[in-house]
Amino acid sequence: MKALLGGTLIALFLSITGQAADVAAAPKSTTGDIIYGDPKADIEIIEYGSLTCAHCAHFANDILPVIKEKYLDTGKARLHYRNIIRDQVDLAISAVARCGDMERSHKLMSAFFASQDKWIHVGSEAAMIDAIATVAAAGGMDRTEFDRCAADADLRKSLVEMTQRGAQLYGVRSTPTVIVNGMVLPDYSAESIEAAIGLSLK
Repeated sequence: MKALLGGTLIALFLSITGQAADVAAAPKSTTGDIIYGDPKADIEIIEYGSLTCAHCAHFANDILPVIKEKYLDTGKARLHYRNIIRDQVDLAISAVARCGDMERSHKLMSAFFASQDKWIHVGSEAAMIDAIATVAAAGGMDRTEFDRCAADADLRKSLVEMTQRGAQLYGVRSTPTVIVNGMVLPDYSAESIEAAIGLSLK
């Protein structure tokens, strides 16, 4: 897990101010929780994660599929993904991932995490954005739409506010942080999550 840097939220919030006023309105967006599984399932799993976090990519690529098969697909639990924004690239691509309905967000999140090791170390922030735009293009989002979504001021503001709420509600300081039915887990392993779910099912 990587701790959040002091002052990051203030810098990100200030960066939202002054976004280009002539940016076209983005399509319908997913501004709240990105939900996996039956929204009415009794057990609530919350993940606070970041798209630029290697541990979060490990969780998405290797741990979430196990939890999904056993608990989300069977209707026993639901998972709510919430963003913790760590840097400018994270802010931009998280806005892109939420630029559309829930189904589209699922696909973009999966693609960005699956390819993270290919774009996270390419060099400058601009180079990273270009590499991520290529991933989005493979899923049908052209560069014009990508840039519009990345710059969407409302989405960016909602992401910063979500990060702040995570710190306020659960003391989130690192990613990923996992909460099961209100209990903050000591780690994000499948074993810890399954143990907490087992307690909730009793």
